[in-house]
Amino acid sequence: MLKKRLNFLLDNGWKILVILAVSYQAMIIPLDLLFALRNHEWYQGLDLLVTLIFILDLLQNINRYRKIKRHAFYKDIYWDTYSAKGYFVSDILAVLPYAFLFAHPGLQLLRMFKWVKVLRTFRFYQIRHVRQSNRITLWFLMFALFHFGHLFTCLWLGIHGMEPGLSPIDNYVQSFYWTMTTLTSVGYGDIIPKGNVEMMYTVFLEVIGFAAFAFLVGNIVSIFSRKDPAQQRFLENMEKLKALIHYRDIPVELERRISDFYTYEWKQKLGYDENSLLDSLPRGLRQELELEFRKRAIKNIPIFEGVDDNFVREVAQHLTPLVLTPGDVLFRAEEEAHSMFFVQRGVLKVFARDEKRVLTQLHEGDFLGEIAIFKHSARTATVKAISYADLYELDRTEFERAMEKYPDIAERIMQKSKTREDRYI
Repeated sequence: MLKKRLNFLLDNGWKILVILAVSYQAMIIPLDLLFALRNHEWYQGLDLLVTLIFILDLLQNINRYRKIKRHAFYKDIYWDTYSAKGYFVSDILAVLPYAFLFAHPGLQLLRMFKWVKVLRTFRFYQIRHVRQSNRITLWFLMFALFHFGHLFTCLWLGIHGMEPGLSPIDNYVQSFYWTMTTLTSVGYGDIIPKGNVEMMYTVFLEVIGFAAFAFLVGNIVSIFSRKDPAQQRFLENMEKLKALIHYRDIPVELERRISDFYTYEWKQKLGYDENSLLDSLPRGLRQELELEFRKRAIKNIPIFEGVDDNFVREVAQHLTPLVLTPGDVLFRAEEEAHSMFFVQRGVLKVFARDEKRVLTQLHEGDFLGEIAIFKHSARTATVKAISYADLYELDRTEFERAMEKYPDIAERIMQKSKTREDRYI
């Protein structure tokens, strides 16, 4: 487990290091074309360091691709490898130290092919870390916007030229200010393009800015406007209720109860349609996910604390969810017993046979209905919900089968059942 955790941290740390190296190159190469930074020793040293990182990343990707290709499982799900030829070619083009091998500084722009790695890495994180996908998307949009702004800033400086009397830093800041105001279509008019080339570049930047800004705003709005699935289902159900009321004459009290139930579903995060997700999964994954839902209900029951995982698994796979609204009767005294129940949430009252005397209340973690099953008799009491209640139902046949297989657990339940029976009767 520790080794797996360490490999995970190293792999993610390396991906982040490569992204930082690509970000540095995207920043420094346009500045080098403007200010001839390659003549400085620090530039040469950092360029060699980036080259080394790109080479190591290339070798690591080749090795990873070979391992995944031989793996029966991973080869079908890990697409961020050299299975796409263009990905491999882009890494090759980005790995050469153009600043030293070739005289023309413009060839350094080939380093930008490493951006393919950045795009694929962000996409990989979106898919593999679903819970953080919105944050990852937002960070990527900010990351891309900053780099696009930097690139267009340098292009403007190359076209417009340096303002005399201003330092290189001041020129860059002023150009960056103009670029961002133009990209976002704000344009205060305090910096005016001169000549046909600058005007055409401004028009080009405005068109690019319009498209980019619309894309950016659309994605950000989409992230923040996505409704909670439970809320979305709640709104849909309320619209259906409105339509029902319009076409059918139902009592106001029934309308209120239905509305209250939908509200309860929403507040408890039960209203989203998990069945549609379950139906889309293959049989094995669907059963495992359903089992995970129900295992928690079993483990939350005090009497099952510390029981064998095999028992939990055996019982959980036969549980059926059940929701009661306030006032609903779960079963009445003298009814035939076909199952027992586990309370997951809510409060229920247990009444004597006359349904007047309250024997006890049941809460989360309690179970009920086992007395009649153990005695092979009819129900000995009446049970009503006094609040919304979520339960799991276990069929009598499955319950008896599990008790035969795990006699120590059967003894626990029988002892508690005997105590209850003595108190109720």
